[in-house]
Amino acid sequence: MSDVNQSLNGNTNLINDREKNKRVSFRLYRKEKLKNKKDIICFFNKNDNSNLLKYSNYFFTMLVKQNNRSYSRFVVTIKRNKANAVKRNRVKRIVREIYRTEKTNIPLGYDYFIIINRYISRSFLDYKKELMKLFNRI
Repeated sequence: MSDVNQSLNGNTNLINDREKNKRVSFRLYRKEKLKNKKDIICFFNKNDNSNLLKYSNYFFTMLVKQNNRSYSRFVVTIKRNKANAVKRNRVKRIVREIYRTEKTNIPLGYDYFIIINRYISRSFLDYKKELMKLFNRI
């Protein structure tokens, strides 16, 4: 009988441990992507740039605007003259993956317009380090 009680107590402790260590979703939701043209144009309005922040480094330029939501949204872009289509798509996938995996470390309530300044064949960790430096400045 004592073995049964111990196993039951062990299961309740296991359930409590699971509740304490809830998994964070690393999924990139549709609402987190800036796709609406009206929302993107807001970054470039001359009369509404009072709350626009700009951060940049060697690889990226990031325009940041507060969005009054409980989540952040982002868009990634690169100019056509920086690299061919394969390289442009690769670096955009890298930036989206960095955002997806590190979104718990990224401040909430902002819209991010990420411009890739140059494409250099670097590792994923190099891009991650440089992009996270920009997010930490906010």
